[in-house]
Amino acid sequence: MKKFSNFVCKNRIAILIVCSFLFVFSIIGTKMTKINYDILVYLPKDIETVKGQDIMTDEFGMGAYSVVMTDNMSSKEILELEEKFRNIDGVSKVISAYDVIGTNIPINMLPNNISSKLNKDSTDLLFVTFDESTSSIKTIDAIREMKKINKDDVSISGMSSMVLDTMDLSEREIFIYVVIAVILCLLVLELSLDSYLVPVLLLANIGIAILYNLGSNIIFGEISYITKALVAVLQLGVTTDFSIFLYHSYENKKKDIKDKNEAMSEAICETFISVTGSSLTTIVGFLVLCTMNLTLGKDLGLVMAKGVFLGVVCVLTLFPSLLLTFDSLIEKTKHKAIKFSFKGINKFVIKHYKAIFIVFIILLIPLYKANSKVSVYYKIDESLPKNLHSIVANEKLKEKFNIVSAEIILVDKNMKASDQEKMVSEIESLDGIDFVLSFSKVEELGITRNMLSDDLLKVFESDKYQMMLLNSEYDVATDELNNQVDSINTIIKKYDKNAILAGEGPLMKDLVTISDEDFNSVNTSSIFFILIVMLFVLKSVSLPILLILAIEAAIFTNMGISYFSGSVLPFVAPIVLGTIQLGATIDYAILLTTNFINLRKQGNNKFEAIEKSLDYCSNSIFVSGMCFFAATFGVGLYSDLEMVGSLCTLISRGAIISMIVVITVLPSILLVFDKLIIKTTLGMKGMNKMKKKTINKAKKVLAAFLITSCALLPNVSYALTKEETVYAKLNSDGSVKSTTVNEHLINDEKLDSIIDYSDLENITNTNSNNKFKSENTLLTWDAKGEDIFYQGTTKKQLPITESVTYKLNGEEKDLKDILGKSGNIEINITYTNLDKHNKYINGRYENLYTPFVVATSTVIPVENNSDVTITNGKVVNNGNSYVLVGLSSPGLYESTRINDLKDFNKITIKYNTKNFELSSIYSIITPKLISSKDINSLVNLNSLYSSVELLQSSIDKIEEGSKKALDGITSVEDGSIKINDNLKIVSQKLDEIKNGSISVDNGLEQIIQQLDKSSEVLNNKETLQNIENMKLLISKNEEVIKSLETSTSSLKENYTKYALANKTYEEILNAPTEIDLYNIKFTYENTYSKNVEMLTLLKTNNEALKTSLNTFNEVNTKITTTITTLKTYLNQIKIGTSKLSSGTSQLSSGMTTLSGKMNELTAGTTNLKNGMTTLNDGIVTFNNDGIKKLSSMSNTLKTYSTRVNSLVKLSEEYKTMNLSGDNEASSKFILVIDGEKKENKVTKKEESAKKETIADRTKKLFK
Repeated sequence: MKKFSNFVCKNRIAILIVCSFLFVFSIIGTKMTKINYDILVYLPKDIETVKGQDIMTDEFGMGAYSVVMTDNMSSKEILELEEKFRNIDGVSKVISAYDVIGTNIPINMLPNNISSKLNKDSTDLLFVTFDESTSSIKTIDAIREMKKINKDDVSISGMSSMVLDTMDLSEREIFIYVVIAVILCLLVLELSLDSYLVPVLLLANIGIAILYNLGSNIIFGEISYITKALVAVLQLGVTTDFSIFLYHSYENKKKDIKDKNEAMSEAICETFISVTGSSLTTIVGFLVLCTMNLTLGKDLGLVMAKGVFLGVVCVLTLFPSLLLTFDSLIEKTKHKAIKFSFKGINKFVIKHYKAIFIVFIILLIPLYKANSKVSVYYKIDESLPKNLHSIVANEKLKEKFNIVSAEIILVDKNMKASDQEKMVSEIESLDGIDFVLSFSKVEELGITRNMLSDDLLKVFESDKYQMMLLNSEYDVATDELNNQVDSINTIIKKYDKNAILAGEGPLMKDLVTISDEDFNSVNTSSIFFILIVMLFVLKSVSLPILLILAIEAAIFTNMGISYFSGSVLPFVAPIVLGTIQLGATIDYAILLTTNFINLRKQGNNKFEAIEKSLDYCSNSIFVSGMCFFAATFGVGLYSDLEMVGSLCTLISRGAIISMIVVITVLPSILLVFDKLIIKTTLGMKGMNKMKKKTINKAKKVLAAFLITSCALLPNVSYALTKEETVYAKLNSDGSVKSTTVNEHLINDEKLDSIIDYSDLENITNTNSNNKFKSENTLLTWDAKGEDIFYQGTTKKQLPITESVTYKLNGEEKDLKDILGKSGNIEINITYTNLDKHNKYINGRYENLYTPFVVATSTVIPVENNSDVTITNGKVVNNGNSYVLVGLSSPGLYESTRINDLKDFNKITIKYNTKNFELSSIYSIITPKLISSKDINSLVNLNSLYSSVELLQSSIDKIEEGSKKALDGITSVEDGSIKINDNLKIVSQKLDEIKNGSISVDNGLEQIIQQLDKSSEVLNNKETLQNIENMKLLISKNEEVIKSLETSTSSLKENYTKYALANKTYEEILNAPTEIDLYNIKFTYENTYSKNVEMLTLLKTNNEALKTSLNTFNEVNTKITTTITTLKTYLNQIKIGTSKLSSGTSQLSSGMTTLSGKMNELTAGTTNLKNGMTTLNDGIVTFNNDGIKKLSSMSNTLKTYSTRVNSLVKLSEEYKTMNLSGDNEASSKFILVIDGEKKENKVTKKEESAKKETIADRTKKLFK
């Protein structure tokens, strides 16, 4: 040791140079050492909640998250803010309700249970996630950048925001901590030491040692902000007395040794043993913190143990070099030190040692009990100033949105939807659960996957897991929440054994459990290891126990004061305080005890030994204790970080209490157990005199916890087109609660300025920054070529009112009375059209109503509900929910007088339920019952009516022509009979000729005359006209058939192609197609079958007409051919009389043939007459039963068509509920009745208004 001390003294300049270089490197190391501000990262990595945080980071890209609140910002501004946030490095996702509903739908149109969690009193919520962990530099920098954007209108809550605030506050305060500690320590040292310069050199030595410690922390990569905040203060307090010991020893040696180098060498040798011995207990005390499960203990323990070691090294190397270098200045700055006398106190202690010991024993038990009952808090924001940005934001989030403790459930992605619903239902039934948001809950609102953006989907699902969000009404780190966490874990493990509940609440519960374990283990470990060290230092079995008993009593007293005063401490304080106070102040007891033992060994009795020891040590203990107190007390008073402030207050108070206990209680213990000490201490007799050892050490540990859940003048023109959407929030009975109107002014011509008319109140721009001027109802917008979106409120009467009644098992009830009940539910919704007009229709004035169409929709969960029906609509079961859509048109019956539409103003929903909850009911209203395209359809329909009239006229003519043709055929039949009779006469004449009874010439002439008469009958004008009429009739029929076939085929093809049989009229109206599907469906279902019947009848009758005409032509041809042949023969007979005999024979043969043909003609004519009779009867039937009925229906529809045309005009004339001026305008209405369910009231613990007194707390000690 002598060689070491000589080396230090001879190389003091070199030591100062080396220390200077190390000083520079330490500054660099300090800057490079990362500081962690998130205490939760010190939880063990293998616990489930920490694994859950890792899954959120790795699987969902959600290393951290924050809830951002915006005040008085429009939806447009919020979406712009989202985009700015997304462009910040470190931000992963930014989500708000406006990503789903856009800028034009008011957020209060969402169900109350959703909108109340997203918007309240002009405050909106955004959910922001970050790529990296809560306290990473990247996340903190992202939060810092976010705060720079719209800082007056944006509040950022959550853990990362709190980390940033804590970081900024800590960085501001840490320098002031050191300054306060240095000033107060300097004051104590200036008064207690005999030189004005020595305290400065002493503190410079300790300051350099502190900087070495901070710089060397680079080997750990990062340290906790708590460690950084406390290390300087604790190291200052703990190592100050080491330097004091060296200086006192140096001054004493100089009295006997003239050479200052030699004197310093001797002082180093003398101080080395005492300093290293006493520092060993302090180092062990800090190293015990490494046994904590909460690795913050390891962080603080290693840094502080290293700091004590470096402090000792600097005391034995740097401080001697400084003292030797500035020795002459020290001598010049000498002054008389203030010495405090404790003789009176010492004599009192010795005189009353038994009484003091008895009082000590009596107080020890209640103080021990009080030590274990001190109230602690785990919620980190309680340790921070209430005016911090993050704390204000968290409180605002809690008060406005009741978002107290947001948790996350992670389950297997492939969990069945039914299991998920059951699990969520069980969780929601727990007391204190505000809401649970899962993908299945989102689907219950009718929002499917393809309606959500990828960012929103990724919030709920990863490749392996699906996430559910829940909010508890209980504060984190409370018994209520911890019990709730246990209940939730039990439920989720039942459905998925690998499910994890993550988030602030579960993490804090683990923190509570681990902290309780650490409290017991660390105190026990610190006592054990310090006891082992003192066994070797004191070489006694009894003394270590007695000394630890005394210091532990001081610790119990310190914590007891907190208990009886009702103080609530940070959870880390009880854990680390015992170790720090024991390790730091045990040296006071060792100093006094070693002097007492030495004096006893020299032959002094116990009273003399204790009195001399007290007289010698009391002042040193007092100065050391006051330095430790000074180093921490000022920080405790100043710090806004309550965790740092509370710990410093406890440690400073502990230093004073330990000092008092060592000076008063420890002497009485030594006196009472003197005999035991002698028997159990090694080498009491003959032991060499030990050098004086005065040790003043102070140590403090702290755990700060931080978490946060998260232009030129424009051209002025009127707006070209105005689109209006009216949003009405209704009460459960259908009465209007509030009405918000959104207006979209479409600036197709890119005008600089637009004029609009509006009588809305509270007008705000929702989608841009365009300004406007208002003069009464005239609005002038600075459009700058853009569309304008604005919003306002109104108290106007809606054109459609809604009335809702509820029945349970057939009995009408108030909604509140049936919530939560079981039975058959009937919800009757009646719409009333108030937009009435008096119009001139069909020759008179009648009341018509603007043809509003109402689509009513709601979503009813499958669970607890069955047999769901809706009138005028359809029910679709998607597995999780029943999606109901109904169609109605109030006023349509009154306008059309069609009986089938009488109840078309009502919607009735019926179903059986086990637990009735009213789902939100949406009514979407448009005045476009028939669009402008449908007007063209009506024109086409009128053309069809004209075709029917033409068909009626044509069929009448056909019937008339058919009668004439029948009359003509009858004449032909009569003529054929006459021809036959004439042929018989011809045959008779031939016989006469043949017999020579008449002359040939006369006979031939008569025959020819009769044949000419027959030919005239077949080819007269009347017969030919009848044939032409039949041809015209057939041609007309073919035209009608072809037209009907084309239209019917096209109608069927479109009906089938677009699957209109499976679609409702409401779906068709909303279908995005250019084809008029509505008219196709209506026409097909009302006229197709009749058209098919008509086609069949027309084709049958036309075939009959063709057959009759062909038969007549065939017979007529045969008869004409025969007559021509006969005439040829007769003429030949006349010419060739010479061949009379043979010709007469041939003529007779021809006459026989002609007679046969005439018989065929007569038979054919008879068949033709019969066919024409059948045709005529068919035409008459077709006309009476088909065409005339169709014509009659045409006349009826023509009347409806006139009404519909008027309704179409009313529909087109309806512009907006708000003023619209001369602009083109359209309007739609969305009415919402919020869902309701039976409230489960949560009974929360009420804090007692009565403040507990010390007496009350004393009574509680033994409960």
